[in-house]
Amino acid sequence: MKNLILLTLLFACLTTFSQSDKNIDWSADIEYMKVELPKNHYDLYMVKSEQDFFTGLDDISKIQHQLSDFEVAVKLQQLIASFGDSHTTLNLKPFFDYNKILPVGLMWFSDGLWVQSTTKSNETILGAKLLEINGNSISEIIDSLSTISAIDNLASIKKSAPKIIPAIQYLEYFGFAAQPETKLTLEKDGETIEYLIHPEQMNNNNMVRVLPNPIPLCYQNTRLPFWSKVLTTDNVFYIQYNKCWSREYPPSGFKGDIQKLPSFSAFHRAIVDSIQQNDFDKVVFDIRFNGGGNSYQGTKLIEELSTIDKIKSEGKLYVITGRDSYSSAIINIMDFTIMTNAILVGEETSGKPNHLGEIRSFKLPSSELSLQYSTKYFKRTDNDLQTITPDKIIEPSFTEFKNGSDPVFEWILKQ
Repeated sequence: MKNLILLTLLFACLTTFSQSDKNIDWSADIEYMKVELPKNHYDLYMVKSEQDFFTGLDDISKIQHQLSDFEVAVKLQQLIASFGDSHTTLNLKPFFDYNKILPVGLMWFSDGLWVQSTTKSNETILGAKLLEINGNSISEIIDSLSTISAIDNLASIKKSAPKIIPAIQYLEYFGFAAQPETKLTLEKDGETIEYLIHPEQMNNNNMVRVLPNPIPLCYQNTRLPFWSKVLTTDNVFYIQYNKCWSREYPPSGFKGDIQKLPSFSAFHRAIVDSIQQNDFDKVVFDIRFNGGGNSYQGTKLIEELSTIDKIKSEGKLYVITGRDSYSSAIINIMDFTIMTNAILVGEETSGKPNHLGEIRSFKLPSSELSLQYSTKYFKRTDNDLQTITPDKIIEPSFTEFKNGSDPVFEWILKQ
């Protein structure tokens, strides 16, 4: 559940400095990108041509002096995003102004975007549905914001839009905000209200939020990389896999004590032993919150699960997917579809079955912005699928969320 809370603080916790007063030689950075990104990327031109890339960079170079550093950086990121690789991105965080973030934590449900958290001074809008910002519809705003990242599918929009809508710099960039205050049009308790809101830092001391009551099983340990629980009443073995990393396969660039990370090998063994030693009615593998890492450890577990006869029959093994399922988690979901008779339940994934990944990065010489890029292509199907669509699509509503319901897991229990 702490992960859910931290999501609402994302922009307030971004870097607290700005490079806007630095004398950046964008021409040097652009020329560097022309050479280094195509040279290092696995295949930058899978969607658009080299001419498109060079022309796009030249167009930005011509107008750079009319733009702020933030605007130049966003235009570069928009160009990169248009080449269709969601793993290849320019890190814009150094240009974020943490004093220009609206204090609203948004969540996307089946029935729209809702204010899940805000500050005490704005408590009146807590639990309201967001309809417009400064007279601009949310759909129009999302259409513009979606140009900042490579969008593979609707799930990736549902994943990214709530996080970036509160950033006033983006709203200003696209012409949706220009005043010190921002007018929100919302719906609450069946009534439409207009509300003026100012930027404000949101933290644990001043934040109010809508939390599910009771807290469903799926939200209870989302900060753990992986964990499991036997639900004796339902005779169900629940496994949640939130991170594709461990002591054996630490996160990229990890600088801490690796021995303090949990062991996936031990987890793997415990999972297999539990299934072999018990006759569970169902085994549920929840990967809906997993954004990736290293797919190898998950693949090895799934390979062994596929050999256990007692979960081979249809209706014994379920995999929960979601909009946050991405990158290496996609590979593991495909492992389930290829190796087992698992039934997929939940939402479509933001990641594609065939995708670029295994990222590395370099810094632009003048701005020192980090540009990460893909070095490998992962192919898991001959079909050009934009997402993994579960066998049973279930997207929770805001009412279900606040009432502590997990309709995905509840549907599985009823089968």
